[in-house]
Amino acid sequence: MKSTFLALLVALSLSAPAFAGDEARLFSVHLPDSELIYRLNHKLHKVVGTARPTSGRARLLPDGTLQVAVRANVADFDSGNANRDVHMKEATEAKKYPLIEFKGVASGVKVPDSFPAKVPVVLKGQLSFHGVQKQVEVPMEVLFNSAKEITAAGRFTISLESYKVDRPSLLMIKVDDVLELETKFLLQQEEGK
Repeated sequence: MKSTFLALLVALSLSAPAFAGDEARLFSVHLPDSELIYRLNHKLHKVVGTARPTSGRARLLPDGTLQVAVRANVADFDSGNANRDVHMKEATEAKKYPLIEFKGVASGVKVPDSFPAKVPVVLKGQLSFHGVQKQVEVPMEVLFNSAKEITAAGRFTISLESYKVDRPSLLMIKVDDVLELETKFLLQQEEGK
């Protein structure tokens, strides 16, 4: 029985297709060269705020599955207007809900044969913001600069009200409900992985 099991294992391993990189590739978001951007519209002006992610990792599995996790501090978003930023932090209850987090998965992502090369990716996952978790899809343009360095950019929208955020107002007029989030990440493969 033991020899039959061993023979079956050997046969399966010999019949498995060879894969050039049969281990997962791990990437870290290079924080100084990455940013998250939000855009809000008000009838009188547009608001743009940026923040650096506090952490981010991606794992590309041999079967083409891409797993991504990114987080940023809500209090780090800066629009260039201190009064507006204080108001936004109050509206988003940044002290109570300090993080915005995204965890997502895409399939069919393969490292290209030559570089640079663009690969369209749609991440499907969960965005946690203001104590609410919702499913979102994030279309990304992934540029493989090399096998070990990736630039990824994406843009998607959310509803502030769906995340239970009381929309800030100026002159008794609230900002639009739609918040656009844009991501720009530089990812570098972790050494030895």
